[in-house]
Formats: sequence, structure tokens, C-alpha cells
Amino acid sequence: MVRQTRFDFALFAALAAVMLVTRTHWISHVVHLPDTVWASFFLAGFYIRARLAFPALFLLGFAIDLVVIGNKGSTSFCFTPAYWMLLPAYGAMWLAGRFSARRFGASARALPAIVGTMLVALVAAKLLSSGGFYFLSGRFPDASVAGFLPRMTRYFPPMLWSTLIWASLAIAAHALVALLQPRTDDERA
Repeated sequence: MVRQTRFDFALFAALAAVMLVTRTHWISHVVHLPDTVWASFFLAGFYIRARLAFPALFLLGFAIDLVVIGNKGSTSFCFTPAYWMLLPAYGAMWLAGRFSARRFGASARALPAIVGTMLVALVAAKLLSSGGFYFLSGRFPDASVAGFLPRMTRYFPPMLWSTLIWASLAIAAHALVALLQPRTDDERA
């Protein structure tokens, strides 16, 4: 239990640090790193057992957005009542991570099923976040499904690629940790 709590805290701290760097674009003048928020919620759901991690990660994202908008001079265009659609969108990623951990585990054989689950959740998350913004923000007075579909095809691919990049790095880190862990006699047999 103590070991899981330490792991939860360490992973949460790592995800929070990466979100801080990628969401605030602190190092954008050197290199542009894609946003890790979608992968972070999936990974937190997959690995972290503490239920408070979800609201803590959401509040961190919200705080980052407030700071970026307030102090960095970014536009507040996306800050509308529709912002709260990020809650179910991030929740879809979190729950997909939870589901994957319980249903498939963390074996190499489970990787296709885990990635497939993550992709389904990513589509749902994008529909919730972008659809929520498009239809509920008040920024598009003549909102229609026909008007939304081109936005989905424009904004989904970058979200997909950034999530796949960060998930791939997490898979590589997981594999490296698994290789470096000492095995017991029972595991060798």
C-alpha cells in the first residue's frame, strides 16, 4: 500500500510537471512540445489508484489555463461556459485508462487493446471538448453538425498525434522499468 502511494505520488508529480511544461509552453522559444493533457489523463487513470488524482489533475489544468490567460497574455477565447465540457472529456480519458488497467493489465500482449481503448476515448474526448465548445460557447451563432465536422477533421489529428507521442514515451518508459526490475525466482521459471 505504501509502495503504491509512493508510486501514485511520483507519477502524479511527473505528469503534473510535463503538463506544466507543455501546457504553458515555457520552452516554446527553444522547442515546441505538443500538449500532453490527453495522454496524462489516460496514464493517470491507468496507473494511479488514488481517486483524488483525477480532480487534482483537472484543477492543475484549470490553474495552468488561468495563469496562461492571466499572466502570459494568451487569449481567453476558449474560456466560456463550455470550458466545463473538459471535465467529461478528461473523464473519458481517465476512465479509459482505468478500464484498460483493470481489463487488460500492463502486458505487451495487451498493448493493441489498450491503444484501441485509448483511441476510442480520444474520439469521445474530442467530441465532448470541441463539440461542447462549438455548440455551447456562444462563439458560433449558426452552429450545426455540418459546420462542426470540418473543425473536427482540422483539430483532431494534432490531438491524436500528440497523445500518441506521449503515450509512446510512456510505453517505452514502462518497458524500460520492467526490464530493469530484478526478477524473483518464480518469475524466471
